[in-house]
Amino acid sequence: MFRTLMAAAVLAASALPGTASAQEGEKFDCVVASIPSETRASIGDAMAGGGDTASREALFKDLGTVTDACVTRHGITAEQKGIYFDYSLARISREWLAADIGKLDLAPAVVDKALDFGPSGANPDLSGDMTENQIMKIVQAYIESGVDIEKVDGTAWEKVGAYAAATSIYWNKRKLLPF
Repeated sequence: MFRTLMAAAVLAASALPGTASAQEGEKFDCVVASIPSETRASIGDAMAGGGDTASREALFKDLGTVTDACVTRHGITAEQKGIYFDYSLARISREWLAADIGKLDLAPAVVDKALDFGPSGANPDLSGDMTENQIMKIVQAYIESGVDIEKVDGTAWEKVGAYAAATSIYWNKRKLLPF
């Protein structure tokens, strides 16, 4: 009987960190999981320059409504709401752009490595224009990965740049969210 109680206590205790992690993941995932895939694709396309101003505004309004619901559901503070919206928008854009440039045989991981994006990376702020040095790091990284850059058209490079900007915002906003 005692062993059974101890085993139950150990299992219960080991489940607690997983539960906390799941809740943290739910906060980060809430907006993305609450938006249909076709809407996420429309947001990604809009962030890459697609659509017109009115359609983009409608998408952002819908995203704001979903963000508000997630803020309420997860008890995210009013101070964090804007950061959470930006994080969610950047995440949706980043994921769509990663898939889109991947279809063009341009691995997003090359950009991540070239600009040191990631949970413990430098995550340079690209909310403004990229520097010539940053652009050259990306180009050189693609050359080193075997991409013939002469065959990459301007539209593809624009999407790579948009991916880099979205990734920068994604990691920098995520670091500001304390969950």
